[in-house]
Amino acid sequence: MTMLTRRTFLSTSAAAAAGAWTLMGSRHAPAAQAAADEEVLERIRAQQPSRLATLPADFNARVGATHVAGKYHLTQKPFLLEGAERLLAMGTRLGKFWFMPRHPGNDYPFNSRWGHYSNLADLARAEYFQAVFAMPFRTILLEAHTPTEDGWRDGIRSAAFYDRITVEFEQLTAHLYQTYRHRDVTFVLQHWEGDWLLRGRGGALWNPPPDDWKKRCDAMIRWLEARQKGVSRARAAHAAGARCVVAHAAEVNRVADLWSRIPTMTEHVLPHVELDLVSYSSYDGMKNPLTLWRCLQEIRSRARTGPLFGNQALCVGEMGIPENDAPRRITERWDEFMGVMLAAGVKYIVHWELYCNELNPKIQPPPKPPVKDPSHLRGFWLVKPDGTLSESGKYFAGLWRRGA
Repeated sequence: MTMLTRRTFLSTSAAAAAGAWTLMGSRHAPAAQAAADEEVLERIRAQQPSRLATLPADFNARVGATHVAGKYHLTQKPFLLEGAERLLAMGTRLGKFWFMPRHPGNDYPFNSRWGHYSNLADLARAEYFQAVFAMPFRTILLEAHTPTEDGWRDGIRSAAFYDRITVEFEQLTAHLYQTYRHRDVTFVLQHWEGDWLLRGRGGALWNPPPDDWKKRCDAMIRWLEARQKGVSRARAAHAAGARCVVAHAAEVNRVADLWSRIPTMTEHVLPHVELDLVSYSSYDGMKNPLTLWRCLQEIRSRARTGPLFGNQALCVGEMGIPENDAPRRITERWDEFMGVMLAAGVKYIVHWELYCNELNPKIQPPPKPPVKDPSHLRGFWLVKPDGTLSESGKYFAGLWRRGA
């Protein structure tokens, strides 16, 4: 699976986010809209961590970061374990990891000897993931994609195809309940940015959308139903008496497009499938706090989430600021965005990411990993290649110290 670079994502998001202001503002008279906006901004400001005397009691289990595909390492430990340990040392108890049986070495390459894994449950038994799951995380998010699902975008498939997906997620969920039932830990199994998956290639703007867009949405609904069914079925069979929880989430990432009447996963998929949780990869909402707030509300108005986490259960599964691209107001922007998410009551908040995974495109020829020079990267990081904390790293480490 090819991951769209955040540079492309942010550039294509700007126009949609700008259009949101016009379309959203047109729903009300200017004075009424301004008053409503100010009321929302007051709620956001009141929840900015810099203004809170104390953080929520479960803050460190709700707020964390991703570790995947970084372009450098700082120790000789297996790369997955190095990053997991560094997250815990910074104070968070939430870690997000890529969980793909086909090529885990692509995501965690340094100082590692991965085996061969035929399915998700196999990968959960891998030495490195067993070590991570034994660490004192309270929340573990897994970007879980398996070869069994290959081809779901090719249209509605046979019942047997979806049954195989259900069985694989059921087996993984059962394994997690059986192995970690005495631990206070929540596993969330999710997919990567769903609007990009729906569109079939990173950066497809769908303006205009392809003729088969409705069929693609129907195929996604069936695919998500199959994944959720497997998790729900195993939870029903194994959750009694367990302290751990295993949940399933779907992730949206182009929410603002619906304001331009472009088909989105938020509008055309979420209302048709019940999930445990909806995740938002939130770059198209990061123009300003009000845009982020409105995107969250658009998702909430359409999400169907079940009893595990309650109605309209939402998390922000990805949010990052490339510090070498946007060096100004980093701490202030994070505080504003955190205020939005705390005011909106999102369940989990995940920073992108621990070690930067994107090279600076201005550096030619591209440097080969491991990268040593921080200027050779875009700056999606908490920890730089020299081991020092970034501005984002200082901000979040400070919050995790307060939340401990």
